[in-house]
Amino acid sequence: MIRIGYNRDLVGDFNERFGVIILAAGKSSRMNDFKPLLPVDGMSALEGLIEATKIAGVTDIAVVTGYKREELSDIIAASGAKEIYNENYEDGMFSSIKAGLTGAEEGFDDKEGFLLMPVDCPLISARVLRELMSVAGTETTPEGYEEFAVVTYEGKKGHPLYIPRGYIAEICEYDGPGGLKAITDKYWDRMKRVAVDEEGVILDMDTPEGYQDIINFVSKGFKREKLELLTARKRIFLVRHGETQQHDEPVFIGQYDVPLSDEGRSQALEAAKGIAAGMQEDVEAEMMGMDKFGREPMPAIERIYSSDLSRAAETAEIIKDYLNEHFAMAGLNLDVRYDEGLREINLGAWEGKAISQVQAEDPVGYERRGKEMFTYKTEGAENFYDMQYRVLGAFREILRNDDAKDIIIIAHSGVIRALENNINDLRVDDDWDPIPKGGFRMFTPFPVKNEKPEEDAGEKPMNMNDMTLEACLEYYKQ
Repeated sequence: MIRIGYNRDLVGDFNERFGVIILAAGKSSRMNDFKPLLPVDGMSALEGLIEATKIAGVTDIAVVTGYKREELSDIIAASGAKEIYNENYEDGMFSSIKAGLTGAEEGFDDKEGFLLMPVDCPLISARVLRELMSVAGTETTPEGYEEFAVVTYEGKKGHPLYIPRGYIAEICEYDGPGGLKAITDKYWDRMKRVAVDEEGVILDMDTPEGYQDIINFVSKGFKREKLELLTARKRIFLVRHGETQQHDEPVFIGQYDVPLSDEGRSQALEAAKGIAAGMQEDVEAEMMGMDKFGREPMPAIERIYSSDLSRAAETAEIIKDYLNEHFAMAGLNLDVRYDEGLREINLGAWEGKAISQVQAEDPVGYERRGKEMFTYKTEGAENFYDMQYRVLGAFREILRNDDAKDIIIIAHSGVIRALENNINDLRVDDDWDPIPKGGFRMFTPFPVKNEKPEEDAGEKPMNMNDMTLEACLEYYKQ
């Protein structure tokens, strides 16, 4: 993905117009290893980014060094890149960004702007760089201002970031909170989002877990498992928590922890009864040792999965207790697995605040969120695309490790929107029919796609349990 399949002659005028800055100065304290030299897809992270840049048609490359700079000197010299040493590297990434922009502006004085990328993100490909450069600098705002540009994957911002030359002085002079993000937020209406179809642009190796995820991702051909295959022969129950205790006036509730109301507990019990009715056939088949086709059945259910926020956790416990009692004769003994990945969207500084208070304290942010519902986020918060990516990661992990036919997930409105739409091959920003508080939907994702599932226990479409796994896999080759 990084180095193969690109015609080196089709480079346009990229090298004349753009330079690239690779940030490789940090101490890698959370990684517990020196990130620039970690092997990724057959070479070090730094070597891979330099090679991808050259294949994309850019040879004016600056590498910002700091910690262990001497260990990078041979790679930089062999590549022909320019080293920019940041003596203040311990001050954090923004100091390296400033050093890189200052040095690149002086060393490559004929460029329109620079593509900025950290060595933490080693899977940025030549194709992605070309897609970004094809858009960068081509348009201005209606007022005539140059635009920043950033790549996105399924709406989530990644790397690289394109910085027009005209903003370098302001960035380098800024000494306030927020670093580079404070500048890009200031000019939020001058940020062009360039959608790409490579997940590598949002994968980083800040931690050993992140690095291992990258290694696994590369080993599987730079792909994730398709949800339709992970849900093969399964049935998914998506449950929205019950009503919460009410406040005196409307407040922002994302990950703000609020318990259920009495009505919410009653709703959770009704959901449990509906789920039990939907599971009855599967539990009976497991008890008998064969399904209605005379085959050995999959385990009916092994556990319940829930967000760890109180309103979801309490809903999950009510449902667990009811199912265990209802299916006591079958020996059902479910537990609940709590997963932070299933939490509602994080609203940062707005959590738990009255909407009227946010309107008064942050009128610009409140107005922006109204205009950019899916992309806007406050400091320390998520937007809907960030939440979607987190939730799908948690969902895939559940599906990989649970062999049962019935998967019950108790979560929140935004989380369920992301899950349901993606199960139906849509995304979080596509239309969605909300599930009421304390309600649920039962999905038999195969074989009908992009069709709203049945919510009752009436006639159901054929599900994956009615076919062999080989037949299922053959279907999805179509």
